[in-house]
Amino acid sequence: MEILDTILTIISGLLMLTLLVLVHEGGHFYVGKSCGIRIDEFSVGFGPKIWSKKKQDICYSVRALPLGGFVQFYGEEEEVDATYEPRAFNNRPIWQRALTIAAGPVMNILFALILTVAVLVGYGDYVPQVVSVDESMPAYAAGLQAGDRIVMLNGKKIDFSMEFDASQISKNQHISIGIEREDGYHEFEIDTVINEQTGKYMIGMNYTEAVRQKFGFFEAIGLSVKWLWLIIKEMFSALGAALFAGKGISELSGPVGTIAIVGESVRYGFETILRIAALLSINLGIMNILPFPALDGGRLLFLGIEKLRGKPIDRKVESYINLGGLALLFVLMIVLTYQDIARLIS
Repeated sequence: MEILDTILTIISGLLMLTLLVLVHEGGHFYVGKSCGIRIDEFSVGFGPKIWSKKKQDICYSVRALPLGGFVQFYGEEEEVDATYEPRAFNNRPIWQRALTIAAGPVMNILFALILTVAVLVGYGDYVPQVVSVDESMPAYAAGLQAGDRIVMLNGKKIDFSMEFDASQISKNQHISIGIEREDGYHEFEIDTVINEQTGKYMIGMNYTEAVRQKFGFFEAIGLSVKWLWLIIKEMFSALGAALFAGKGISELSGPVGTIAIVGESVRYGFETILRIAALLSINLGIMNILPFPALDGGRLLFLGIEKLRGKPIDRKVESYINLGGLALLFVLMIVLTYQDIARLIS
């Protein structure tokens, strides 16, 4: 049974990662085709072909390793005579190439937004709510009640528990707090009292972050942008800590760790699958747009330089730079994979 669970975990993880990469490559494919760029192949997976079909001069294929996919544009890596094939990638206007490259990350971001809307409408998200109020403390005197949903603190609107910062209460002598209850919105101005033992301010309110709130469709559309922005901030915070705060990459996951997380999420139901897929999709989109060689952001940077110079960087130089970036990413993947496997074993 454990072996079967492990196999199902691996398959589930591979399927989700493949789906997210195909969404990414689908963006490149659709926009490139709309711009008239010649496409030689659209592939699901890597390695040897196990199925292929040609339609309108494009080869659609399925390959043996289900680790994503790719779009092969003609003339993307080499110079092609424009009179011979004007549809070659490097012969198209810069704006068309830039749109085609940017379409991959943009599709991942849009897909994450769609998944987030589905989560917020279908399942909701956690919101901060008052559990109890001490009758001898300022919160009770101001009018706070158990069951109040906290929607504002010191002028900052709060829609999700992950943006509620309780330290804003303990640091301030005076706070403003807004709540929602059955009869509508209420706002209170509260003078805090100091806890002589800790030296922190308090108002005598206990709250929980484990209460769910569902959202309407149109409300969820707007809030999905905010929810993903909070996730992106956390992502860059973790990346910054790994690179600049001395924490290293010990808290990061590679392909094996990601597959394990995705596979494990299947056991917890469809909501968890949607949440993990949204997180991975926004992660894939944002990381790919970074101006690093071999990534979409790096390719956009080269196009920007080409626009400023009036001519492209030598293709061989660009290839060497991209190859160096790819090598660094490959080394990082090896290190993260080793780290993931060590975690799984331990």
